[in-house]
Amino acid sequence: MNEHRILRALCYISVLFAPFLFPLIVWIVTDKGSATQSDAKTALWLHIIPFLMTICIFFLVGVAGLASNSVHFTAFFSVPLMIVFFVVDLGLVIYNLYKGIKILAEA
Repeated sequence: MNEHRILRALCYISVLFAPFLFPLIVWIVTDKGSATQSDAKTALWLHIIPFLMTICIFFLVGVAGLASNSVHFTAFFSVPLMIVFFVVDLGLVIYNLYKGIKILAEA
């Protein structure tokens, strides 16, 4: 499982410098069925989830604002969503860093 260990770890750690691009390139370039390709695909999905959540939150806040036409309701609705998004996003960044460091620490 030491196959391209640094490349596999960089796929996860790339959340700090190239979230979508690096894992996507590694996923496309590596051999099918390899551990490197599997880690690149997993890292790519872990980087895409916060982006998809952001789109959903903006959509939900926009619909709530248009449907209610009330600033107070929209704020009451959007603040908890933003807090949840922040916690999940921070958790995924920490998880990505953990996975990258764990792969680098493999003997």
